[in-house]
Amino acid sequence: MSKGIVMELTLEVQGFVSNTLKQNRQSTNTQLFSFLALLNAYIPEAYLLMPECQKILGPPDPIHGGPPFEERMEPFTCFINTSSPNPEHRCMIDTVVAQSAVNLLARSGISRSAIVKKFMSSLCGDQPQPHILRFIKELLTTREMGEKGKEKFSRLIKDIQEKENFYNAVSVLTTASYKLRQNHIFPQTVSRLYYIRKGDYKKAQEWAKEAIKRAPNNSYVADTLGQVYKNRLMREAKQQEDILHMANEAFEAFKDVERKADKEEGPEMKDTAGTVSISNSFNNRGLFGFIQVAKTAFEKLNKVRSYPSQGHRSFIQKLKLEVEAKFDFFEWYLAYSKPDMTSLEPNYFWKDIVLCYELYTTKTAAKSTSFPGLLDGLNHGLFTSKGRRAWFEEAEETVSDLEAIQDRLKTIYEANVDDVKEAERYILSNIILSNKMHNSLQHTPVKELQEIIYRFLGTDVGRRSPEFYLLVLLLFWPEEEPRVVQEEDDEEVEQMATEDDESEDKTWEDEDSNEEQETKGEPAQLSLDLMFEPDLQQYVTFMKKAFERAEYAKYLRGRYLLPLFFLGTGSGLSKWIHKSRLDAIVEKKVDAELADDHDERTKKKWRRINEMWINGDVWRVPEIQDMLLPIQVELCHSPNMPQDHGKEQVFLCVGGKKIMATTEVEQPEAPVLNPMLFYLGFTIQGPVVFKVGYPYCTCLESN
Repeated sequence: MSKGIVMELTLEVQGFVSNTLKQNRQSTNTQLFSFLALLNAYIPEAYLLMPECQKILGPPDPIHGGPPFEERMEPFTCFINTSSPNPEHRCMIDTVVAQSAVNLLARSGISRSAIVKKFMSSLCGDQPQPHILRFIKELLTTREMGEKGKEKFSRLIKDIQEKENFYNAVSVLTTASYKLRQNHIFPQTVSRLYYIRKGDYKKAQEWAKEAIKRAPNNSYVADTLGQVYKNRLMREAKQQEDILHMANEAFEAFKDVERKADKEEGPEMKDTAGTVSISNSFNNRGLFGFIQVAKTAFEKLNKVRSYPSQGHRSFIQKLKLEVEAKFDFFEWYLAYSKPDMTSLEPNYFWKDIVLCYELYTTKTAAKSTSFPGLLDGLNHGLFTSKGRRAWFEEAEETVSDLEAIQDRLKTIYEANVDDVKEAERYILSNIILSNKMHNSLQHTPVKELQEIIYRFLGTDVGRRSPEFYLLVLLLFWPEEEPRVVQEEDDEEVEQMATEDDESEDKTWEDEDSNEEQETKGEPAQLSLDLMFEPDLQQYVTFMKKAFERAEYAKYLRGRYLLPLFFLGTGSGLSKWIHKSRLDAIVEKKVDAELADDHDERTKKKWRRINEMWINGDVWRVPEIQDMLLPIQVELCHSPNMPQDHGKEQVFLCVGGKKIMATTEVEQPEAPVLNPMLFYLGFTIQGPVVFKVGYPYCTCLESN
């Protein structure tokens, strides 16, 4: 419908409805018109079925000789769509017209809250229709995304608060709670309304507990009670006794959230016996809520006494280990993943975690040398880093910083040579240092690092951590120059074969001299005396199973796994490119694009960086193309290969062998003979193949 027609109709609504309502305010057709207007003002696709409309209008029904619907709806008929594709559906002709009608109804004394309550009493009997329940839930609880994240309440509840008052909003939600007694979301929303808008923690607690009764195994429902206690602690606790009491109540509530979240399963387990609750992703609010309460309690206790009491000290000591454990969780959780490909945790998330950790431990989070801490070190100073987003002053790691870390971890490893975790950190510190300066004099030779991890391969076979198998794959990945495209002409293939034959005549000394600038003369592959040629497919399988066994699969389900390293054009350790190096190039390019635009620069910068990764523009940046090494991927045409929701099977060609891979989204319908370029990356789950120019990846699977 054109804007001109809509404006004309809107003006007609304003004049016509206003006059009609003065005479017909209590009539059934006015009531039905108000229902349709409210529904379509907030849910454009909403509708009522003809039997529901007839129920509201009352007798006589047309099938018993009564007048037709259009006649009974006069004088509102011209604003109602009676010719939709489904003849049983009735709705307003346009959303703008519906919004205009709702405003007119409100000015005529028929408020939004009155309409929605009457709507529920009219159509929510013993067994309300599924579409009616869906519309009510959306009207009262669906929160839209705003500039600063998700809104606190639905658009209708916000409008009722702003255009009417707080208590009318409460009345609407409590009516829904009493009418729909099996649904937890309405009492949950009442609770949120009380503590967010009114600061009435007693009422909020009552309604939160009512919601928990209705959904006793749902961690997200349990979180509301924790939020009530946390906010009460923040706003009302002044004295030490109150702080300790309120903090302990909040701790217990968030531990309950954590317990319930641990028992929840992914959607694929919906029909499995013993499954008590389903969630698309792991609910981290119990863990994070605990951190926020611990931080708030510490800060408040410090303010009430200049000298800590015994109770104060024991409280802090008791929490220290729990705070450290939760910091460890979030350190790897945020290093390995983010909510989805297009979003990040809010800026305050990492800030609260770090501040709490540093209060209780006096350690500096940015100096962590855990495995995920080392991985994150190269992000320091980048626009996209967690620290920068949390508004911390964060300097880029220097070569001397990384050399000092590597030296310290070498000393620790040498004092604990049988500790696989210390070996992992020491090996990783060399890979990280290589990303900063590939020819650092402090590098440990690749052969030495291979020998260190080789010592652990014969024990706990297939039972190590994903981090361990990541390092095995990085250290033993063959060095070769795969073809860039899927298909080459015969002449090119023959030429490559000739070059391969010539290369076989080279001695190790020849290869060393060619690579001296990159690896200081070390052979990039394992020396022959070790006699070890790893089965890459086996270690890919081990890594995937370790990911599931280590519960990473559980805690990271539904989240986007971040690529940690990409295969580059170097050799030895320098062939593994940390993602931060790509991020730095992207940031530089975006800065150049926005050089003349100083208004809202930060927002635009975030948006553009995000777009480059999502749209695949990052793969078309010349500097990145020069840095990364294309790999060969072959499509699998075997009819016996298992298919997963239409995903295609592919093979990654590595060291003359093929590793089976599965596409995560459908491939474009281009002919197979067209050139296709692929890059290899690694997440904590295993190798991932990215297709240049199209935003999808394939994850390597076991045979």
